[in-house]
Amino acid sequence: MTTPIQRNAPRPIETKPTERPVAQTPAQPPARNEAVRPGGTGADGFQPAAGAAGTQTANRLGAAPAGAEEVRTTSATPVAPAALSPTELRSAQQAIANSSDGRDATAVSEWLRNNPDPAKQAAFMDMMFHFGPVAGGILDSVQRLPEADRARLSQALDNAYRSGAVSPQELSAAVASSGRGALPGATHEGMAGIIAGTGNPDLIATYATAEMGIVRASGGNDPQRSAAVATALAGMPPDRLQSFLAANREGMADVIKNINASGPDATYSPALGRLLDAAGRINPPTAESVQLFTNSIDKLGENRESRAAAARFFTQHGDAVLSSLQDSSGSLGLDGQKKMSEFFARTLFSPPQDFPGSDAFRQNVMQRLETMNAGLARHANENPPSQDAKRGARLMGSLVGALEGGFQVSLDELGKRNEAVKGMVDLLFSAKSLLPNLPIPGAGKLKDLTLDQIQRWVTSSLQERAQQPSQAIPFHRTFGEQIANPDLRTDYDAARGDAFLNRQRGLSR
Repeated sequence: MTTPIQRNAPRPIETKPTERPVAQTPAQPPARNEAVRPGGTGADGFQPAAGAAGTQTANRLGAAPAGAEEVRTTSATPVAPAALSPTELRSAQQAIANSSDGRDATAVSEWLRNNPDPAKQAAFMDMMFHFGPVAGGILDSVQRLPEADRARLSQALDNAYRSGAVSPQELSAAVASSGRGALPGATHEGMAGIIAGTGNPDLIATYATAEMGIVRASGGNDPQRSAAVATALAGMPPDRLQSFLAANREGMADVIKNINASGPDATYSPALGRLLDAAGRINPPTAESVQLFTNSIDKLGENRESRAAAARFFTQHGDAVLSSLQDSSGSLGLDGQKKMSEFFARTLFSPPQDFPGSDAFRQNVMQRLETMNAGLARHANENPPSQDAKRGARLMGSLVGALEGGFQVSLDELGKRNEAVKGMVDLLFSAKSLLPNLPIPGAGKLKDLTLDQIQRWVTSSLQERAQQPSQAIPFHRTFGEQIANPDLRTDYDAARGDAFLNRQRGLSR
């Protein structure tokens, strides 16, 4: 779905060559090498074995999102701008004027395609960025361009920035401070996609900082700019993204607060999903990357790409997520109980449920529970059980309670009964190969049940206990009854009950 984009009228551009002598005699700037260090290799203990390597795909507006995409890096030696001939100068000025007046970057893209010399392209970018916000408006008007043309824009901008033809100050000045990005339906995601496509962490950081500064100066409320920041940051390599998150905690809090807030973007914008995927590439996970995930949970809404990326993040880094939400007893704290119940409501028990990676996510959740249960079995005869075992029982109980709480949230808060039932059935069915002997109360062992039998069990349980929601789906019993140590079973039951009781409430969509 394409969202209409509103823009203010661009600033008129004078096309006389005598008014732009700067590009004729550029100085030779110092070269800057932006080779990017690879990220780490840490992985969550419950992450499935890696498959084929992810395809190298730039994070640009309109590109298909992918959880395993690689970030483009910029390691080639930058090429300094060269003087344009009078004919080239006139055609360059005309292309800039046409793209600005028509709010369509096609003319600029065609000039770059017809002049492939990086030195000439650097001179062109030098000229264009002397017009300030007009340059930003052109880079934001890329909706009609094919992917190859957007990539060409990104490459030309990257080289111009690294060669010094476009300075950090000029890049910041190209970000319009009013109008664009502040109105419903307006966006800077086009420009942000070009910025992300450069793969240049310094360039991306300069742009994102400029956008965040405008957001904060306006009171911290600007969903469109926030989406643009997220889109741009998704193009950063993991180590530099981590540094940016750590250095911009307050600004990122505003970004996450605003993103997916309202309107069509709440359902269709890929920005949050791309940022979560980028944060997921920070390995091992950090306090900042995990906080970005947990702060994003209440922004997932009905956005398929946001849900898919959040599920991928949890699949990769679930250990770190749960650890960050635990209290001193080992249970999920109150905030963690609410967040995880909403997370499961959004990703497992309400539509859209057919996002990429949903099957792997369900299997990861069930495998995580089975691994926790197997860990408790090793303490079956301890009296009293160790504190580590008790913490494990409480965490498992909290996780089960959050799952059941998410199911109940979908029923009560979101009114998605059919989808909630489907989600529970799919969750249980996904575990047949992992947990063949898992007991389903009143129905037998999981390995012996068909999909239809599981669905009938879930449906009948809801009907029989319509007035007892905490017991409607005795999901907790399927694991609780396998805990042989009575002390650990007590800890498990108590934590499960608290997590279910303290589930998130008040959701409306």
